[in-house]
Order: sequence, then structure tokens, then C-alpha cells
Amino acid sequence: GPEKFYGGVLTHDGLAKNRMFQEVMQVGQELQTLKPLLAGTQVKADVAILLSHASDWALDQPMRPNKFFSQREHVQLYYTALHDRNILVDFARPSDDLSKYKVVIAPSLHMISGGDADVLRLYVHNGGTLVGTFNTGLVDENNLAATEPPYEMSDMFGLKVVEFDPLRPGEENHITIKGGFPTTGLHSARLWCDIIEPRGCQILGTYAQDFYSGKPAITLNNFGEGRAIYVGTMSSLPFYHDLVTWLRQTCSLNPLLRVPDQIEVSMRVRGDYRIYFLLNHHPTQSAHVQFFKPVRDCLTGKEISGGYDIPGKDILVVDETVTSA
Repeated sequence: GPEKFYGGVLTHDGLAKNRMFQEVMQVGQELQTLKPLLAGTQVKADVAILLSHASDWALDQPMRPNKFFSQREHVQLYYTALHDRNILVDFARPSDDLSKYKVVIAPSLHMISGGDADVLRLYVHNGGTLVGTFNTGLVDENNLAATEPPYEMSDMFGLKVVEFDPLRPGEENHITIKGGFPTTGLHSARLWCDIIEPRGCQILGTYAQDFYSGKPAITLNNFGEGRAIYVGTMSSLPFYHDLVTWLRQTCSLNPLLRVPDQIEVSMRVRGDYRIYFLLNHHPTQSAHVQFFKPVRDCLTGKEISGGYDIPGKDILVVDETVTSA
């Protein structure tokens, strides 16, 4: 059975000559090489995505606003769009100190307390950029329906959600983009469409059809020193890529390195020291990376100047510690 022919690190002959053992041994050796370089480093993200266990609990109750809505899928769309653009992300609670982040994304905080709403208001008032979405603040911390959603945040977003249209899978509206929001194509509005009454907010996009055609779908409101963006519907991944592109331009979210799309980049820092991890996810195709100043290959110790080809399914770990000749 499965246990008899399990895929272990060692094969049944115990000779430690098989591919898997050799690869595990290589990883161990590489980690040992990187150990002193990684000591004391940490990941510092400019973006946080908020998660709320209380809100998740409320969404799991039998009487849900839309049984087809998945909070996991919603969060994944935002995370994937940021990850695809090599922007580091933290996950945080609404009650956490958010002041260190340039952008905070709060997908569908269905249940929110007045205290957590105050934290978000303070973050925006002090200069932060908050991206809120549909299904936010529909109920308070006692699971009672809000009379003016989003609960305790309508002035921050500059709007009121008067009703919403839950769509079945396969049904779609569309978003008509206005103003300076970049778009690569026609974007869908699916599963959930908030019908928004603007109260001072700027309209970035409207719905294209149905009884709420022309009503706001995406808005922006200046609040204190910061901005509150509201995305009143759920779309597909290309829309979130466009949203991230716009946030990069407006909030100075700089990519870690300029690399081809197939390359994932991560970075750890310790003071002024930075170490970068580049992963080529393509199974066979090499990816060419251009460095604009000399870097050091942390696994070989060799200097890299100019371009470097990362083989398929391989990695490159570099820092800026270059020994002058």
C-alpha cells in the first residue's frame, strides 16, 4: 500500500544516493551558508491585508447575505495581485497598530466594532491609504445590522451603502472606469454589487448595467491627511492587477527589483543591509535579470555585474555586499 511505497527522503536501499536525498542535503548546505547573513533580518512590508476572526465567524452563520461569497477567495484576489507585482504583504488585525503601512487593505470586514472602526479612521486621518470593500460594516460587534453601513465609517469613505445586489455565479455586471484609474480592459462586477449613495467622495468607476447603471462602483475620499478607497464589488484578477498598478503610482509602492513576470522576489532587511531572494517559477525557461549595480551571489560569493540568467525552477540569493578589487 501507500506506506510500503512512500516517497521518502531515503529510498529503501538506504544508500543516500537518490535525487531527493541529494536535493535535501543541498538545501541544508545552502541554509548553513545563508545562516549568518539572515541572522537578525526581518521582512518589512509596506502593505497589510486585514483579517478578522469575528467577521469570519459572522460570515459562517446560517443567514448569510450571499451564500456564494467566499471570504478566502476575496482575500486571495488582493494577495495574488500584490504578490504578482512583488510587493511584500503583512496580515494584520483591524485592532493592530497600522501606522507603519503605506496601504492597508480591508476586504469585507462584515462585522466590525466601533473600536476597530476608530483604529481605521485614525490610520486614514493620519495619512494612510485604506482600501475598503463591499460587505464591510454590515453588522456591529453584537451582530446587529448597521443602520448606515459601512458601520461607523461612512464619513471616512464619504458614502452610504443603501442596498446591495447579490449575484449568482455566472451573472455579471461590468465596471465603467472614470478618471485617472488605469485599466487594461473591461472588468467584471460579480457576486456582489453595493449600491452606493455618494456623500462627498470622488467616483472612480460606475456600474455599466442593470437598475443601478451609472451608480458608483469604486470611490475615493480624502479624509484628514489620508485617503479611503471603496471597491463596491468583486471582480476578477486583472482588475486587482490594475488596482495594484494604480496604488503603486499613487502611494509610492516600489517593486523590490525590476524582474520578468515569472520571477518572484522577496527581501529581508537588517538596518541598511538587504538580502534578496529571486525564484524562477518557470519549469524549464531561464529568466534574464538585469542588475543596475554590482551584487554578490550569497551562495557562491561571486560578484554579479549587469545581467544574470536564472535557470528554470532555480533561485538566486543576492545582497549588495561587494568587495572592491
